[in-house]
Amino acid sequence: MERKTLVAIAVSLAVVLLWDVWYYHRYKDTLASNRLKAAQKLKEAPAAAKQAAPGGQPPPAQEAAASKPSEPAPAPQEKISRNITINTGDATVTVSTAGGVITSYRLLKYKDAEGKPTELAASKAGAPPLALEFATPEVSQKINGSVFNSTAPDNMELSEQNPTASVPLTLTLENGVTITKTLDFQRGSYLVGLRASVSGPGVAGSTFGISWNGLGGEEGKSQSYVGPVVLVDDKRLADAPKEKGFQAYEGNISWGGLTNKYYCAAFILPGGKARLTAARTNGEFATTLQLPAGSENRLAVYAGPKDHEELKKVGHGFIRMINYGWFDVLANPLFSLLIFFNSVIGNFGISIILLTVGVKLLFWPLSQSSFRSVEKMKRVQPEMKMLQERYKNDRMKQNEELIALYKKHGINPMAGCLPIFLQIPVFVALYKVLLESIDLKGAPFLFWIHDLSTKDPYYVTPVLMGVSMFAQQRMSPSSADPLQRKLMMAMPVVFTAMFLKFPSGLVIYWLVNNLLSIFQQYLLIRQNKEA
Repeated sequence: MERKTLVAIAVSLAVVLLWDVWYYHRYKDTLASNRLKAAQKLKEAPAAAKQAAPGGQPPPAQEAAASKPSEPAPAPQEKISRNITINTGDATVTVSTAGGVITSYRLLKYKDAEGKPTELAASKAGAPPLALEFATPEVSQKINGSVFNSTAPDNMELSEQNPTASVPLTLTLENGVTITKTLDFQRGSYLVGLRASVSGPGVAGSTFGISWNGLGGEEGKSQSYVGPVVLVDDKRLADAPKEKGFQAYEGNISWGGLTNKYYCAAFILPGGKARLTAARTNGEFATTLQLPAGSENRLAVYAGPKDHEELKKVGHGFIRMINYGWFDVLANPLFSLLIFFNSVIGNFGISIILLTVGVKLLFWPLSQSSFRSVEKMKRVQPEMKMLQERYKNDRMKQNEELIALYKKHGINPMAGCLPIFLQIPVFVALYKVLLESIDLKGAPFLFWIHDLSTKDPYYVTPVLMGVSMFAQQRMSPSSADPLQRKLMMAMPVVFTAMFLKFPSGLVIYWLVNNLLSIFQQYLLIRQNKEA
């Protein structure tokens, strides 16, 4: 690969990596000093603090009011809470009658770093998923701490004979207000139906919130976006709360919730105007959906993997939960091609190799043009050095003579760069696909590579990739500029160091692409010798 190619790719990779690093740091926890200042302000302003949501979060909405009176006491209910466990085949969900919340949501087909089912209900700073929010923290905590009545059995195993199950939850307050939540489960689905209502005297015109706090499944530091994402008025918005720790979305909301690299949890709405808020507490995100009191609200909750087929089943444009950034329009076709290869071969590693070969063939003519330009530059290099030496004190004259030399030999200096710049968007799209597609999680390749979404455990492929880069340099003409020569010599080492912790699937793509470039350059050199 010629020097311009390597420099162009290095710059593009650096831009992608720096962008991802910036994105990650952009949404890191607020500095400890800022948190202390915020805590001090809360102490100084008890009235404002009183409006905060459970777990210390900012108020989801000023109009989020409880049914009147403001602090009703629960009527006598079941004294001892119990756990209701539902196995859908894809997930094991535990619902506690204490608050009627989800205390565990484990994905059976996706394992964490310890080999256990991935836990999505992993809130550390706030209330568990599907907790209710009212006007004040005191009311919210009292209701979420009360034991709901439920007629559901303790354990339910869904099967072909019994594909559905419901968990009704009811709490009656002393003032006659009734709070209900009913969860509807279906076998083989990550979609949970949700019916929620607050009804009774004095609730007309008020609202209440239902929240999902925290999202598990994020293993270690990730360069992927982590935070709230909403589809409102057909616009996908993904912007985590900033220093204020609170953000609201209003309009025709199709869905909204939390996302990380591989998983998401979101409310799916039937349509119409709605309000959803996002908050951040100690680095943990939460989303709260505002619902009107006085009538039954029907919606659904999706909690599961960001798998293309599963998201498509949901409808409501939920497939847009997956977004590969600026080059999404290129990434989706490449992903579809990768899935097609895997459906035929049954090995994602080999599928990545075939995809790399396909992309290389697509750009083969452009690469040939680039290589030919390099060879022409190589032949006139002695004359170029002579002109640079002769007119070293007259840059303008030197440039004029070099342009004349290029015209004489029919050389276009930009011919070697244009094909590379056309390939950069494809590379970035592939980078995002291979970095964030959950399909590669746990997917084996060959021999020692058992998971294409993690690094090569023995660093074999990154080292081979570095060797291939060095081989490409040896086949390319050396630069007359000493600084540029040193830079080119350092690039294989720098890239190898960067790729040591990259997902092995991405390293395989880069290695195969280098090998194909070496082969292509070898064929061109051979053709020139025979000509």
